[in-house]
Amino acid sequence: MTQPPVPPNEPPYPQGLPPLFPSQPPPKRSRGLVLLVSGLVLLLGVIIAVGVIVIVNRGESKPAAHTKPSEPTAVEFRRVLTVKPGTCATPAPAGTACDAKGMRYTLGKVELDGSNVTDVKAAMQENGVGGWYVGLTLDSTGATLFEQLTAALAKQTPPANQLAIVVRGQVVTAPSVQSAIPGGKVEISGGYDRDSASQLATKITG
Repeated sequence: MTQPPVPPNEPPYPQGLPPLFPSQPPPKRSRGLVLLVSGLVLLLGVIIAVGVIVIVNRGESKPAAHTKPSEPTAVEFRRVLTVKPGTCATPAPAGTACDAKGMRYTLGKVELDGSNVTDVKAAMQENGVGGWYVGLTLDSTGATLFEQLTAALAKQTPPANQLAIVVRGQVVTAPSVQSAIPGGKVEISGGYDRDSASQLATKITG
């Protein structure tokens, strides 16, 4: 059967009433909301990127980690008696040692050794003017011995005013001493950059 046509002026609903929940088109997403979310995501990405850069930069600016000689008796502090170009036999004669630049040193007795060193570090001067240096911290016994040793060396003329630091039979540095150094805080400086200071510290610590 066919239903009779709906009169033209009557609403097409049963009993002339509209549905309780009329169908509505899906809500349109606000363009402003989309832009806000996109902006927040971009800002978060920038914050994360900046945080990574700060962490990396802080890591690169840190000086080498503090430590002490791994083989205390392998590190010796000895007076320089003479120095001249030359080579050292293997093993080197007693009382002699060479450095990596081909200089041969005649040395005095061991005045103190790595057992008196409690800390070694490569660091930059606080004011940034003096550049990089290698710092050594000595225990109380080492501090007393070192002050006496440097007081005696400061009165000498080159090369007798030099103090050799010998590691495993090689002179790793032989700085000149200008005055007595009390307190057990030693700074070895002189044209070091970050890499060369770190290398010297590593040689001393082993």
